[in-house]
Amino acid sequence: MSTQTVRLGAIGTGGIFGAHARNLKTIGDNQIVAVCDVSEPNRTKWVGQLSAVGYADINEMFDKEKGLDAVVVCTPPTVRLQVVEAASKHGIPVFFEKPPAFKIQDASSILRIAEKTKLPVVVGFMYRYLPSVIRLKELIGDRPINLVQSSFFCPAATIWQLPGWFYIKERSGGHILDQAVHVMDLIRHIAGDITLVHTLGNNIIRPKAADFTIEDSSSTSFRFASGASGTHVHSWTHSEFTGFITVIGKDYRLTLHLDNSINGFVGETKIDETLSGAPQGCSHHYFEMIAFLEAVRNKDFSKALSPYSDAAKSLATVLAMNESIESSKPIAVQLAL
Repeated sequence: MSTQTVRLGAIGTGGIFGAHARNLKTIGDNQIVAVCDVSEPNRTKWVGQLSAVGYADINEMFDKEKGLDAVVVCTPPTVRLQVVEAASKHGIPVFFEKPPAFKIQDASSILRIAEKTKLPVVVGFMYRYLPSVIRLKELIGDRPINLVQSSFFCPAATIWQLPGWFYIKERSGGHILDQAVHVMDLIRHIAGDITLVHTLGNNIIRPKAADFTIEDSSSTSFRFASGASGTHVHSWTHSEFTGFITVIGKDYRLTLHLDNSINGFVGETKIDETLSGAPQGCSHHYFEMIAFLEAVRNKDFSKALSPYSDAAKSLATVLAMNESIESSKPIAVQLAL
């Protein structure tokens, strides 16, 4: 792999961008030369810290920054299609923080543009790149999966107090589109496409209000294309920050804790393993960013674990979950975009 310095543009420099900036600094051989954000405080902060050029307009950044090798996008989910439209005019590869889009119509438009222009677009579904996930798939091998159970809990709506737009469903999609999408994507990566979901939401801990239009918790039952079944429970009002996925077959049961450990058994063999994590001070996004930079340097995205064409199916899955909450009915997942 070439060690040439990758010149990056950053679009959206709020909360999660800080994690990517720390990872990029640790990885090295890259430089964020331009930042774009409609928020002047955010823009000014990172212009100063990175010695980058600041922009408030996406198109202006692409027009003026002629030497960009790629862009890292950490905007709210409603700002996706605009970026691809601009990047496609300049042939600049795009890394999107999840979710892939806010609406399935935007995802379909992004897919059409990417296919027509051959623009590389990948999505930051970070769990796919973890050493523990790679190991889990090795342990399962070609054994049939019968059941999947998963949970993810955190105090995002109680202790953490995220920026207000996260709690407005019309802007964030709630915990399902913002966070459960990570888990559902990982489940798809391990067990295949999900074709049917039935999700029940509640607001036992934090009732809905004008400034809180999301569900604070939910439970989902789902069916895979393979015929297997699964469940997922999620809460933004639980005091503990934890998540896991358990995969069950005829002669194995393996639980992946999203802190890089696996335990359970395969046949007669007990499994209790802890895999390497990101360097101190870095987040799980570290591994996906290494893969993205390598693809940019080599101009080869064929090994990307989360290309947009597949990531869009994870989007369709969680959009069906939110639709199921609203309708109180099982919803078929729209896999053909």
